[in-house]
Amino acid sequence: MPIVSVLILLVIMRLPASIAMPLSLVLTAILAFFVWQLDATQITAAVLQGLVIAITAAWIVYGAIGMMNTMKEGGGMNAIRSGFVTITPDPRIQVLIVGWLFVSFIEGASGFGTPATVAAPLLIALGFPPIAAVVIALSADVSAVTFGAVGTPALIGIGNGLSLDVSQPEAIEFLTSVVLQTVLIDMVVGLFIPFILILMLTRFFSKQKSVKPAFEVLPIALVAALVYSIPAYLWTLALGFEFGGMLGGLTGLVILVAMAKKGILMPKRVWTFDGYVDELDEPLEQPTVKTGKRELPQWKAWAPYLILTIFLILTRTVPFLNELTRSVRINLPDILGVVGISTSWEPFYSPGFMFILTMIATFFLHNMSWSQVTSVFKSTTLGIGGTLITLAASVPMVRIFIHSENGGAGLGSMPVELATAAADTFGGVWPLVAPWIGALGSFVSGSATFSNMMFSSLTTSVAESVGMSETLALSMQMAGANAGNMICVLNVVAVASVAGLLGKEGTIIRYTLMPMIYYVVATGIVGVVLATFFIN
Repeated sequence: MPIVSVLILLVIMRLPASIAMPLSLVLTAILAFFVWQLDATQITAAVLQGLVIAITAAWIVYGAIGMMNTMKEGGGMNAIRSGFVTITPDPRIQVLIVGWLFVSFIEGASGFGTPATVAAPLLIALGFPPIAAVVIALSADVSAVTFGAVGTPALIGIGNGLSLDVSQPEAIEFLTSVVLQTVLIDMVVGLFIPFILILMLTRFFSKQKSVKPAFEVLPIALVAALVYSIPAYLWTLALGFEFGGMLGGLTGLVILVAMAKKGILMPKRVWTFDGYVDELDEPLEQPTVKTGKRELPQWKAWAPYLILTIFLILTRTVPFLNELTRSVRINLPDILGVVGISTSWEPFYSPGFMFILTMIATFFLHNMSWSQVTSVFKSTTLGIGGTLITLAASVPMVRIFIHSENGGAGLGSMPVELATAAADTFGGVWPLVAPWIGALGSFVSGSATFSNMMFSSLTTSVAESVGMSETLALSMQMAGANAGNMICVLNVVAVASVAGLLGKEGTIIRYTLMPMIYYVVATGIVGVVLATFFIN
């Protein structure tokens, strides 16, 4: 019922998430009280636990959005856009650099729907049709979602979905193993995503509507996939899953830009949008770059992301700083006396605090005025309102869902009951089903983090009942949640609004549905092979 209610309210009735999720919370609480016959104290404790977890997630979201607003207000994003314009005139290569690798970098650094809203305007400024820019930006935001906002889908999503104490090394070790397994799957499945992006570009958004120009850049498209995925895996091994997407995307950017400037594997001819008319039946404008009163040098524009990386690395690898940032910990054991419903929060160790520190450093680095600084905090505070409401409802709903055991009805927890039914129905082909479960979660909840939080317990329960590796099952679900990000209603609406395509959401989803289906189906096939022959 919690899942169906979200589907009906958010997707079918098209209510905003800020309304749909609170209603779903109420329905879930009613279900738990009258059908599962849970004690009111247990339900209340689960809700309070969810609210604390929601605050920890909101702290990260606030920092991520604030960082992006700081980059926009201070001119950093505009300078980065200018740098991209000068690299290559070929839109196919621009897809790989901006649409694929820069999106991966932004996803790793910020997440929460920001990559597409940042990349789509960049692509439009480079001369892309608005509909093409939106579809490319959304479809490219898949592989790096594993690492979104410095590891939030694993840390907050799976971590809280399984009620792990993420302050403990063994919990981080387990989450890292899931992330690494997901990246290995993506090395196979995601290998063709950059090529599919270009294939969509030349087939649907050109006057000729031909796939031939896409095959002209197939070699460099495959390279673009590998220069992200291999470094992402290695960076995760070296520094942890907080850094895989951000540093993997950045490493890939450096390599591919260098290859483009030296002409390595570049196409012999430049392909253009010549003669194409976009979905709004308006001629394309010439590529332009909006400049403010001053243009930041490239090193200064990219410096905030380097500062963020340094803050994260130092606080996680230097013992003194690690102990200092973790010295403040809010512990809530056995909330309202209910054994097992506990939570804790280390606010100064959180990526949210690292974002805030980076914002402050950027204010000085980019010589931002006091009015710009206040504008950043004002827009960030106002912009997080809907997300905060959604978090404050969806996380408690998930916690009731998870902590629904020991009720008077004699039923197992909701995930366990679901797992039993799912194992009976789909147990033999669970590797094929798990990615679809993850994708459904992202689609209806608006976030891969929420999807992981909702279904991790279900996935591990099914995996245990059918004798499948929990790590593999979770990685399959996580990969599916990443794919669901392409068609996530909230992301589509957000990027459509910044590209001037409100009202075209249905058209956008029809395009992004194709790469989403490929990714989910391919992930399922890879999972079956792994579960059958390699991982038991």
